[in-house]
Amino acid sequence: MRKAGEVLLGLFRKKDPNRKPELNEALQDFLREQTLNQNKSNSIGAGANGVVFESDTPNKVMKEIFTDKGGQTIKEADMQYVAAQMGFAPRISGVETYRGNVSNRIEMDDIRGNFESHGRGAREYPQGMDAVRVDQQLGQLALKGVRLEDRHNGNIMYNKMTGRPLQLDFGIADRVSGADQVQALTEATADGFSAAGIGDVGDIFRATVYDLLEGGQVSEAMDVAKQGFSRLQKIK
Repeated sequence: MRKAGEVLLGLFRKKDPNRKPELNEALQDFLREQTLNQNKSNSIGAGANGVVFESDTPNKVMKEIFTDKGGQTIKEADMQYVAAQMGFAPRISGVETYRGNVSNRIEMDDIRGNFESHGRGAREYPQGMDAVRVDQQLGQLALKGVRLEDRHNGNIMYNKMTGRPLQLDFGIADRVSGADQVQALTEATADGFSAAGIGDVGDIFRATVYDLLEGGQVSEAMDVAKQGFSRLQKIK
C-alpha cells in the first residue's frame, strides 16, 4: 500500500494529501482503490506487462505492473530515478508494492501537457534528429552506468517547444560497468552517427572500440568511446 514518510531509492513518500482524517484507514483505502480502478478503465496506455492511468493525485500518473518478477518494480523505479535526475524521464513521486508482488505501482509526473509523440509507427525507432537526440541521452545514461533498451516511438515523447526527448518505460534497463558500460556507450554513439547521416564514421568507431575490448583493453576502449561520444554531443 501507499506508505507515508517512506524513504525509497532516494525518493520520499510524503503524506498523502487525499487522506481524510475523519475516515478510518480501511475505508480510505477502499475509496482510493475505487477511484484508481475507474481511472484504470480509461487507461492512458497499456502493454504486455503493465498499464498506465491517471493517479488519484492531480498531475500524476500510475504505472501498474501486472506481475513483478524478481523485484522488477524497484529496479525499474531505480533506473527511471537516475534518468529523471538528469531531466530525461518523468519524476517519480512514489512506489507502491503489494503482497505477492501483484499490481505494484510507480507514481510519476503526468507529462502529457508539454510533450507529444513523434513518428508514424509506435514500434519503430525514431528517425533523423529525433534519433540523434535520443542516442545522445542514451549515451549520457551509459556514462552514469545505466543501459536503457526497448527504445521506440511508443516509449519516447518530445517537448512540444524544444523537441527534447523524454524517455518512458524503464522495464528493460540495467546497471552496467566495465566492458558492458563501454558497449552501451559505443552502441548509443554509433547509432547516433548513423542517424546523423555519417554511418561510415560510426562503423569505424564501433570497430575500433570492439577491437580494444577483444584485446582486454577496457580502459583504452572507454577512452575512445568517450571521445566518439563527445563528437556526437556536438551534433545539434
